[in-house]
Amino acid sequence: MAFAGQVGAARALLQQIARPPATPLPFFHFSRSSPSFPNTGLAHRPLATFTPSYALGAPARPSPTFAALGRAFRQPARRTFSSSAVVRGIRPYYGRGGSGSSYGRRRDPNWRDRIDALPGQWIVIGLIATNVAVYLAWSYGQQLAHRFRDVSWVRFLQRNFTVSWNNITQGRVWTLVTSAFSHEGTGHVLVNMLSLYFMAPAAMSILGNSAFLGLYLFAGVTASTFSLIVNHFITRNPYYSAHGASGATYGAISFFAACFPRETFLLFFVVPVPAWLCVSGIFVWDLYNGFIRRGGMTDSAGHVGGVLAGLLFFLRKVGRI
Repeated sequence: MAFAGQVGAARALLQQIARPPATPLPFFHFSRSSPSFPNTGLAHRPLATFTPSYALGAPARPSPTFAALGRAFRQPARRTFSSSAVVRGIRPYYGRGGSGSSYGRRRDPNWRDRIDALPGQWIVIGLIATNVAVYLAWSYGQQLAHRFRDVSWVRFLQRNFTVSWNNITQGRVWTLVTSAFSHEGTGHVLVNMLSLYFMAPAAMSILGNSAFLGLYLFAGVTASTFSLIVNHFITRNPYYSAHGASGATYGAISFFAACFPRETFLLFFVVPVPAWLCVSGIFVWDLYNGFIRRGGMTDSAGHVGGVLAGLLFFLRKVGRI
């Protein structure tokens, strides 16, 4: 009888545990209450019972931030003029290649993704800081030359930060790029850096960080190359040696003017002029100075090359060339 009583008590205990609770409980619910046992031979002791509950409550409403993020992901990606990963929107990532299928494999971010992830203001400040640093190097070299008759510093800058036929023929082809960061005069660097400060964020909002850097370098190299060809083969200037920073800045200006020709530019930071008229006037004036007048200390051929580079970059982005 004792054995039968123990079996009956165990059966009653299992029925009590299997009975669903009256109210839904949390998923993990611990109860320290002592279950009621029949008056059997089992010892009464407090037990910790685990009661899972699978009852579904009312769905929680997403937060406003999460809802806005979901709507943003469902919007179509804006791909016009865009190289920024943020502006392009969501796109599938694939593996790096190799054997086997790469479907579903996410690639590591490349250098363009890392540059596009930086704040745009950092890019603008970095370009301006580089130009100012090279200008200060020129100022230091000129002070050495005037005070101590030491021209070694100026000679180094002329060989590595100006574009000339002599530098190119001697193998210093990197001057096509380094000249895009070079200024020698105070007024020159102030005008170019102010123009870059106001124009770069607008062009960068269209292109993204990496593509804007590509525009700046492409315009600088194109302006230097165009100036090199014009001054050596057309004007035949034997003392030609120029800085290419103005051409790089003009490339950004002409690209933005091609995108938004009716926007207003402040000529000399005072006179309001439509963008297309401002860039066209600069282009015609530099054509006159570079090919007809052929005078002054300004590299007008480099300015023409910079404007043409910005227009070519625009036509390439819209798929015309």
